[in-house]
Amino acid sequence: MKAAPASKIYYGYYIVGACFIVLFLLWGMVLNTFPIFFKPIAESMKWSRGDLALALLMGAIGTTLSAPVAGKMIDRFGARPIMAFGAAVIGVGLLAGSRIQHLWQLYIIFALIGGGLMCATIIPCSFIISNWFVSRRGTAMGFAFVGTSVGGMLMSWVANWIILNYGWRTAFVWSGATILLIVIPVVLFLIRTRPSEVGLEPYRDPSADPTGNDENWGVGVKEAFSLKIFWQIAAIMLLIGLVTGGLGNHSVAYLTDQGYSPSSAALSWSIVMGVMILGKLAFGPIADRWGAKYAMAIACFLLSISIVLLAFAQFYAVVIAFAVLYGFACGAPLVINPMLTAEGLGMKNFGAIFGVLNIMANLGGAAGPVGAGYFFDVFETYRPVFYFFTLLMVGAAFLALSITRARQPLSGIERIQPAKAAE
Repeated sequence: MKAAPASKIYYGYYIVGACFIVLFLLWGMVLNTFPIFFKPIAESMKWSRGDLALALLMGAIGTTLSAPVAGKMIDRFGARPIMAFGAAVIGVGLLAGSRIQHLWQLYIIFALIGGGLMCATIIPCSFIISNWFVSRRGTAMGFAFVGTSVGGMLMSWVANWIILNYGWRTAFVWSGATILLIVIPVVLFLIRTRPSEVGLEPYRDPSADPTGNDENWGVGVKEAFSLKIFWQIAAIMLLIGLVTGGLGNHSVAYLTDQGYSPSSAALSWSIVMGVMILGKLAFGPIADRWGAKYAMAIACFLLSISIVLLAFAQFYAVVIAFAVLYGFACGAPLVINPMLTAEGLGMKNFGAIFGVLNIMANLGGAAGPVGAGYFFDVFETYRPVFYFFTLLMVGAAFLALSITRARQPLSGIERIQPAKAAE
């Protein structure tokens, strides 16, 4: 293999761009705009918020069942065919969703879409970028995963406009058609799983450890279960999924309950998505420079503060402050989780291990909105839930600081436990 000639753009940057587009249209447009759909669907179909939030639980079941399978398939066959299949499932699912008449239909569709998201977004994009970049991996992750935030920011406005003028069913059709016509061609023509597929080597600074991206090194899935770092990452992903799933999917409804207009509430969510761009761009280099666990701890502390702001958002200025702080902190997990996994557990079985870890994030992401929704149905308030979420994020911050990791020696695998090796 050979490095890219100096006169040409390194193909890894095209990989980052392709992942940006995929994440923009799949994660950003599909998942991050759901708070805009939540109340209109509930009101038009006369469903309770708790019952509607169960659709997210079904989506989490789909992701939970598919994540480890998708990871293994990506390890075995490469990312491109699995991503194309996942995108097709999501696009067709949204088109079918525009025709639903009953809750059970929505539940099935969301389960399928959840499976499609695991096949096409977080797991393969994290795997691909980790393969292509040894040095500046966090920065590359940040630029690619900005797509989720840009998609959420821009598509929240678009979705809100379509819903107000044509209804949520038309918005579903528009989203599904966009995915089928754009995402699948991008995946098929641009995505390459490893640099070796085009005769290149991973991007590496001259001073980088030459063993740092050995794709032949990595712990097995069973061995990962015996490592402390695996369960530390799993717990953090569970807690963050619980909090961001519960808070994010109910924040727009909460603000309208407080008397803010739907447009003002939607604007706050667009700000969250917009500032999340800065968060991802910032937390990638922070993790590269100071260590992923410190970046994660900072993000969790900021999340705890932002939740308190939302709970007492009696003035719109406080709403904006919440949106800015929450959006910035939410930029961290998608960038840092794969870094912790790749650096601590290796690349050989990254897809399978990260797929299993994502089960925890998916379970949290489902339990959060369902729990918050049913709590509201019973008590007609979200505030005690928000207080609980605040405590969880403080706990997650201290958990991140306690992380130790397994590391690759010059030969074989050994575990390094001293504090100096924990960074």
